[in-house]
Amino acid sequence: MILDKRKFLVEVSSILDFCHSEACGGHFSIKKTITNILQCGLYWPTLFKEANVFCRSCERCQKLGALTRHHMMPLNPILVIEIFDSWGIDFMGHFPSSFGYLYIFLTVDYVSKWVEAVPCRTNDRHCCD
Repeated sequence: MILDKRKFLVEVSSILDFCHSEACGGHFSIKKTITNILQCGLYWPTLFKEANVFCRSCERCQKLGALTRHHMMPLNPILVIEIFDSWGIDFMGHFPSSFGYLYIFLTVDYVSKWVEAVPCRTNDRHCCD
């Protein structure tokens, strides 16, 4: 059924209200509102434009629209890491000599932020023993 907008102006707004807000509506998106109208067997030339304007000006949709899960970040599991399970190790230097030490062997626990720094005279594996 094609509706003539000039004759059925009141009916168009009530159809939009019914298919968007009332029992068969539920304040869904513009696309769902248009689908509901078309499934009822109704069409008029400015249906898509008027449904777009109607849904965007719906007060309830404007208040509650941002609370949908569509815009939420996906949930990711939180990794549980115990203290002293994950360490960062670094070897720094060549610094100006202080008591014969030129390098620093540095370890950091990522969870507790505990830092251990050991001065070293050389930059080989023997300083870490």
